[in-house]
Amino acid sequence: MRKGSIYKVMLGVVLFLSVIIINISNAIGATFTVTNTTEFQDALDIAHNNNEDDIIYVSPGTYTVSSTLSYQTDTGDNGHSLIIKAQDMNNKPVLNGNLTQIMNINTDTSNNGGDIGGDITICGIVFKNGSSSFGGGIYVHTTSASINVCKNIFNNNSASNGGGIYVKTDSGNVTVTDNIFSENSGSISGGGICVQVNSSTVNFENNTFNENGDFLGGGIYMEARTGKITLINNTFYNNSGGVGAGACITSTAGTTTLINNIFTENTVSFEWDSYGGGVHAETGSGKIIFTNNIFNNNSANNGGGINIMLSADQAKANIYNNIFWNNTADSNNAADFGEDIYIMSDKNKNGIGSIINLYNNNFSGNADFDTGQSEDLFITETDNYSHDGNIQEDPLFVDAENGDFHLQSTSPCIDTGTNDAPHLPETDKDGKPRIIDGNGDEIAIVDMGAYEFGDICEGDFDHDGDVDGSDLATFAADFGRTDCSGDCEGDFDNDGDVDGFDLAVFAADFGRTDCPCWKKVR
Repeated sequence: MRKGSIYKVMLGVVLFLSVIIINISNAIGATFTVTNTTEFQDALDIAHNNNEDDIIYVSPGTYTVSSTLSYQTDTGDNGHSLIIKAQDMNNKPVLNGNLTQIMNINTDTSNNGGDIGGDITICGIVFKNGSSSFGGGIYVHTTSASINVCKNIFNNNSASNGGGIYVKTDSGNVTVTDNIFSENSGSISGGGICVQVNSSTVNFENNTFNENGDFLGGGIYMEARTGKITLINNTFYNNSGGVGAGACITSTAGTTTLINNIFTENTVSFEWDSYGGGVHAETGSGKIIFTNNIFNNNSANNGGGINIMLSADQAKANIYNNIFWNNTADSNNAADFGEDIYIMSDKNKNGIGSIINLYNNNFSGNADFDTGQSEDLFITETDNYSHDGNIQEDPLFVDAENGDFHLQSTSPCIDTGTNDAPHLPETDKDGKPRIIDGNGDEIAIVDMGAYEFGDICEGDFDHDGDVDGSDLATFAADFGRTDCSGDCEGDFDNDGDVDGFDLAVFAADFGRTDCPCWKKVR
């Protein structure tokens, strides 16, 4: 064969392989690794219109941001996602704004809803010293694209709205997990974070809010129309504000649910219209649900622990299995303003109170549950108010002064909740299973508060108090499976298989005869 022909064949092979490589690259998306702000912005510029699912890995180090890192697209890059995350999640890169907004992301610049699939994820980065009118650390706007913010640290950022981060979306789901918000500030709404949605589902889980401040929502400000808002396993302490020092949440007709959260030492200090030291929650015709939370030593003029406002007659507040302790309302007439809870149940002033269910909570000691109008508990209109199982005793926290809100063995809150609580969590704030028989009467009843007292034997599959041959048979039937999807009882670490790790857990329990009675949440 002549040399020219050989070269042509070789060239054809190279071009063929190039096409294959390009197609594979397009299929799996583009990946960037950046080491400075110039590379970072270049990667964002390419990602915004390359029609690929992009991942930007940010290398460890400190990045001084002198010009806002910007990602702007009209269609969510034609429905393609963007992930920005630390290259090493154990060595978070630091983006220092030096009073500049650090990051600005908009997936639908024309607001026409064409960004479906252009989801945004930001994970494992430190945002500090950013400043702007909206979102000192990050501004994120979408119409339909989802937003995921995880394992970041927001520190000392400031803005009029959303000191740490400002999120706005019409129908995109918002997920905020495992972040730390500290010392962020705002002048209008959301010192730590401000979220404004229409019909979205918003989930906050395992976040910490500390020493943030704003007028509306020192830690969080959230506003929704028909959306569903859930806060679970979060901690709010030492935040400040004018309405809702820990969190301020307003909804037109959606559902707001708080589960296993801790609010402590949050303070509303304005001289007028000072509501909700821990939480201010408001709805027009929707539902507000508080289940198994702790409110300790929060203060406000009205509603030291919680302030709730309900407008329409069909609006509802369900308050179950919570602990309220040492909250204060320092109005001139505290007896009328609810040190633990204040509920304006007739905001539309038609003379009919909204629906209020108050069951199996622990109060600070000065609540009149029958009238609903007392120092610790005040409800403006009580015609649709029902209650039962509430107590007023020292909850006996292990060490509240140092932030340990687990229950001592003699706590009156053990086994005094109700298993019929709406949205009763399957686990407590530590991830331990509910429901455990904590007082040893062989009846498993959920505890009040965010922590369940007692330790179960994970290998006691039949819940008969021991780990014996019948439990071994159950475990043996699962052992070796790699296709678990919630149906393997022996998959203790929930990683989809039953392997050596799970065997070690079972072996540690095998032979025990002192397992407390417990049952799964329905």
